[in-house]
Amino acid sequence: MKILIFGSTFLTANVVNFLLKYSNHDLIGYVPNRKSTVPGKINLMQVKNISSISYDIKLSIQFDRKIKHTGNAFNVHTGLLPDWGGCDILHHTLTEGVKEQGVTFHKMTCDYDYGPIISKITYPVFDDDKVVDLYEKIINITPGFVMTSLALLDNIGLENVNDKCLSTKPRLFTKGSAKVNEKDYLDVKNKLIEYSRINQVKE
Repeated sequence: MKILIFGSTFLTANVVNFLLKYSNHDLIGYVPNRKSTVPGKINLMQVKNISSISYDIKLSIQFDRKIKHTGNAFNVHTGLLPDWGGCDILHHTLTEGVKEQGVTFHKMTCDYDYGPIISKITYPVFDDDKVVDLYEKIINITPGFVMTSLALLDNIGLENVNDKCLSTKPRLFTKGSAKVNEKDYLDVKNKLIEYSRINQVKE
């Protein structure tokens, strides 16, 4: 399968590197974010003109813009849909005091985080977790999860997703409803940058 990646965060890079190493999919390039809190190094060709290349699906991983043409687009959402759609999911997870969160692989539609769900994976949330702790858990589980989700997508068939996979309107969280204060935001950003630096050195 020819895959065009959308996104350029550290999480995007981890997924891309994993797929390049362990899958048989052809990752033909990527469209970068306008701005990433923690950018990643994507070892693919940067695509500026999408109409000039051929691909089977678009795969969005923490992309910071809305994808206009969603007919063959899929999203890796860092929350369990349909209950955890929208923005700042990790922050809202902690403020709501839930004990479980996860990642969802779904087909995209013109509405945010709404479309046929292919698969989900969960992780535990502990009382002393901070946003950076949840992000580290996501970094650990997402690369393998995406690869198995793509295998499941192959098994289902692109042409069957709309008819066979459940699509439920999500509850959407917004940035404005519970903003992280500036100090907490900078603390999280610095920890994620350090985490990124250490792990990229390991690679």
